[in-house]
Amino acid sequence: MSEFKGLLMGMGNPLLDISAEVGQDMLDKYEVKLDSAILAEEKHIPIYQELLDKYDAGFIAGGATQNSIRVAQWMLTKAGLTNNTAFMGCVGSDNYAKTLEECASKDGVLTHYMKDESTPTGTCAVLVKDGERSLIANLAAANNFKKSHLETPEAEAIYSAAKFYYIAGFFLTVSVESLVIVAEHAIANERLSV
Repeated sequence: MSEFKGLLMGMGNPLLDISAEVGQDMLDKYEVKLDSAILAEEKHIPIYQELLDKYDAGFIAGGATQNSIRVAQWMLTKAGLTNNTAFMGCVGSDNYAKTLEECASKDGVLTHYMKDESTPTGTCAVLVKDGERSLIANLAAANNFKKSHLETPEAEAIYSAAKFYYIAGFFLTVSVESLVIVAEHAIANERLSV
């Protein structure tokens, strides 16, 4: 395990945000309303590559919980506390997973992703227009986290070291068993879980 100092661990749905400034034509093409957040349907799947091919798109380590962990690490770093956050979730075994890990690491977050060999990494198209944004989330591998990942030595070291745990409600549809493992650990060790 890297230098995780064990303050805050998050577990959730990791998504690689692909963000770009777009025009109304892009929103219309994919039938997306400004300032909305939706789950991707089949008709939305081409948008991720289109953002990369036709726009000055940027990558961000995303997903609600991972975003919260990144912001927490940013605040902790401002207070002189580095290497105090970790995040677990499921990604594919693809280039998007590598990019996602690089983005989170650059933000100071230790990641220990479960790798799904058969499903691509989850992505989120972030369409920015006039300061407003619309999100199209393709959960993909993020839906495939299994409690067996928490049995790996690195995962056990991470959640054993953490003093606080953050898991958003979105993860309830993914792996309740994993939530129970972390919650029971938190209770047994008198640690806070939200």
